[in-house]
Amino acid sequence: MIRKKWIILIFTLICFIFFQNNLWAAFSTGLEMHPDWYVDEDIAKVLPQWNKGILKCEPPRGGYNEITENQKIISSWGYRARPLEEIKDLLPEPIYNIFNNPKWGSVRINETAWEPIKPRGYYWEKFIKQSKKNKTKVYLDEKNWLRNYKYGIPFYDLDENDPKIAVKLIWNYFKRFQDNDRVVPMNPVFIDRRQHVRHNTVINRRMLLHGRNRDDANTKNGTYAPNPQNLDFVFVTPYLHPYNLRGTIPLYYRYDDPDKPDDFWIYIPSIRRVRRMSTSQHQDRLPGGADWTWDTTEGFEGNLTRFNWTYLGREELLIPIIGHSHCYYSSSGYINGMDQYYQRRNCYVIKASYKKPINMTEMVLYLDPLLYSACYSIDRDLKGRDWIIQFISQGRDKNWFYTMYNDWAFDIVTTHISAVLFSHSGGKGFVIDDFRMDRLKQEFLSR
Repeated sequence: MIRKKWIILIFTLICFIFFQNNLWAAFSTGLEMHPDWYVDEDIAKVLPQWNKGILKCEPPRGGYNEITENQKIISSWGYRARPLEEIKDLLPEPIYNIFNNPKWGSVRINETAWEPIKPRGYYWEKFIKQSKKNKTKVYLDEKNWLRNYKYGIPFYDLDENDPKIAVKLIWNYFKRFQDNDRVVPMNPVFIDRRQHVRHNTVINRRMLLHGRNRDDANTKNGTYAPNPQNLDFVFVTPYLHPYNLRGTIPLYYRYDDPDKPDDFWIYIPSIRRVRRMSTSQHQDRLPGGADWTWDTTEGFEGNLTRFNWTYLGREELLIPIIGHSHCYYSSSGYINGMDQYYQRRNCYVIKASYKKPINMTEMVLYLDPLLYSACYSIDRDLKGRDWIIQFISQGRDKNWFYTMYNDWAFDIVTTHISAVLFSHSGGKGFVIDDFRMDRLKQEFLSR
């Protein structure tokens, strides 16, 4: 009888140790969340404006993708899971250093398999079919500009010995699979080294005029018409909050012409004037104290003519390229997007070096080999030091179009972070007149 009690006691103790151990957490698909992590509607308890009709985390216009939202977790590392040291070689070193440093907060990486995330839908199949046609039609001119392009991946087959592979990769990045237009309500959260927190409220509205993947009344063969200015894309980011920034409207035009520089305008409510920004200001940070510059949003936004391009090879990494559509926010740390799905991908690595450096010298981008999004970006200062480290988690709607829900940029030199929570919606049917400054001022009630 006593022996039986001892056996039961030892068995209970073993079970208790096992179920509390990282080993159990790694094989469990229902890992307990961090008590300071907030998701979607729970964020409203921390960020009062999140569910007030401005930033409520609603599904994208195409609807949530049930396949990507409910992936099977193979293994997990980080919070209540396996040690992050096991995957040190599967993360860029600056990203690993942030994730593995307790002062930045807690993170969990959930690995899922790439291949089961199918089917990918009508628009994706149409996109890939056109991409294969591009192999015999699309080319780069003497200025490395894209020619004879409609839509799809411009350079579907890549040769790593091609001296222009880095330029072709950045074109694939710009023309990655996404909807014709989108609206992204954003709540940037700025945290300094003393953990003082500030919030902005921004609306990002974007429209492609080339490389459009959805046919509509203004689109034929991937091109928007009429387009008398020969624009490639246009975006605007009106500020709604705080009051001292409300009504500020940056408006950005990219032309389909290597000899025509980007147009960059900003309405400043305090002087009630529209001002044109100079080319050198592309390396300046965004208004409101953000850690992104106009060239580094979403990993990279610059005009490729202002850079020299270098191919750095391939690197197998865990990247959040097909995540789930949840915004994560930590009330106690610096990191957001800390409990995402990651896939193991053999990424392309390229470097963009400024021809005329002002605030930074270069950026290193890690691109998915099929979707060509950049989940990680390393930006270096004038001394060549790692400076701004970026993380961009990706999602997919029912049409498989690109979405984002979490993003952050760390200034690791001064210990300052910009973390953004998104609510993404694509396929809004914008026309070019929706990006006229006079209409925008009226729509967003600029002072």
